[in-house]
Amino acid sequence: MTVCCEVGLTVCNEVFPTLFPSTMSRIKGGSRGRGPASEESPVQSDGKRRACLNALQGELGELAFMHKATSLGFAVALPYGHLHRYDFMLEGGRNLWRVQVKTSTCLVRGFYRLCVYNYNSRTAYAESEIDFVAVYIIPEDTWYILPVREVVGRTSLRFRPKGYRRLDLYAHYREAWDLLREPDGLVFG
Repeated sequence: MTVCCEVGLTVCNEVFPTLFPSTMSRIKGGSRGRGPASEESPVQSDGKRRACLNALQGELGELAFMHKATSLGFAVALPYGHLHRYDFMLEGGRNLWRVQVKTSTCLVRGFYRLCVYNYNSRTAYAESEIDFVAVYIIPEDTWYILPVREVVGRTSLRFRPKGYRRLDLYAHYREAWDLLREPDGLVFG
């Protein structure tokens, strides 16, 4: 059932057809001028397809995070359920960090753009909810490890591709996995 909260009830109908029947019985005397409620418009099917792709992209990013973090020697744990604002708990030295993973594949006007808010509540993250955001730019195979102070109050972020000549606001966080080993997570060398 937690899948329904993340991807939407319409996608669950495809995944779990017996749990959520997609057709409704016709009431006698109902309107005959319209198509049945079970027929889907092109807009509805496009929305379901987009929701599935976004969910899949997020799951791939989370798997990539677990692989990368464990290969670097971090202990990674998943919180139980989907009610938390973070995806992982990561042990870095003597600290446990709450990490939210975000992914992007979309390059628009020279930037990879991604949303950094909770999709269920549509609200920006607060310092009390997470410690870091790990951003994975899939086409570049690049990670950014951002302290929460960089995302508080924001709903989207933009990242430059590798080798781009203009200023990249988050360049110093590219592959900054050592921030997760620091005592307060914010010490720069």
